[in-house]
Amino acid sequence: MSKQVDYALQLMYALSKLKKDEYLSLRKFAVDSKISFLFLQRIARSLKKANFIDAARGVRGGYYCLINPKHITLKELMTAVDGPFGITDCTKGMDCPRKKTCTACDLFSKINKHIEQVLNQTRILDRV
Repeated sequence: MSKQVDYALQLMYALSKLKKDEYLSLRKFAVDSKISFLFLQRIARSLKKANFIDAARGVRGGYYCLINPKHITLKELMTAVDGPFGITDCTKGMDCPRKKTCTACDLFSKINKHIEQVLNQTRILDRV
């Protein structure tokens, strides 16, 4: 799992704790979490593009959830910040020049399907 996904999870968790009509300052969250503000901005843009969050401008503005995070799967979040999921390029749907001769392709596809199943069944606010 990438740092982007890790930080996106932390951000979504913080947003899930907000009360109605309450907003999260990304700058304050960055300082409190010891995460780069610029890196968080990039993550927030990805989450906004995926329609998970939005921002309100102004002195009391900040970020808030558009979708209840308890309904977002880990795969959806990962895809929003990292792009298509796959353990290898060929399992991400990318063209592989060795596809016809690759002896590991079937194995990678099988493993990828199992991981995807778990990611699709896991909500980002699930606690283990």
